[in-house]
Amino acid sequence: MELKNLKTNYLGKNVSFYESIDSTQLEIWRRIENKTIKNGDLVLTQIQTKGIRNTWESVAHR
Repeated sequence: MELKNLKTNYLGKNVSFYESIDSTQLEIWRRIENKTIKNGDLVLTQIQTKGIRNTWESVAHR
């Protein structure tokens, strides 16, 4: 995925989008452990099956 007109040096230069993933945070940790993470990587998903916060509504009610 490419973000156009992005004016940052690092954040968002590498974007990975998944339709479904266990957890975006776990994916970042896997990349750290495998030494495959790049500075500014973003991991996005439509559905998290084991995420800490599965919906925006759950965040709003905390």
